[in-house]
Amino acid sequence: MSAHSIAQSHVTAVVAETTAARIPTGDALHALLVTVVQAYKSARGIADTRRALEFQMNNLADDIDYEFMRP
Repeated sequence: MSAHSIAQSHVTAVVAETTAARIPTGDALHALLVTVVQAYKSARGIADTRRALEFQMNNLADDIDYEFMRP
């Protein structure tokens, strides 16, 4: 099991639990994001957190083709 698959299972559980509690999914994911960013900052520091967030923000689009990728 990878870190990504464990994290994904927790996100799925949060969405299911908050949906059952009639909490909007966007609100639940925002709360999770804030909590994760705070934990990441504690573990890695502000500079690494900023780089990680900037990387994720720069790669949000699913339809971007990168030169190094092949079909």
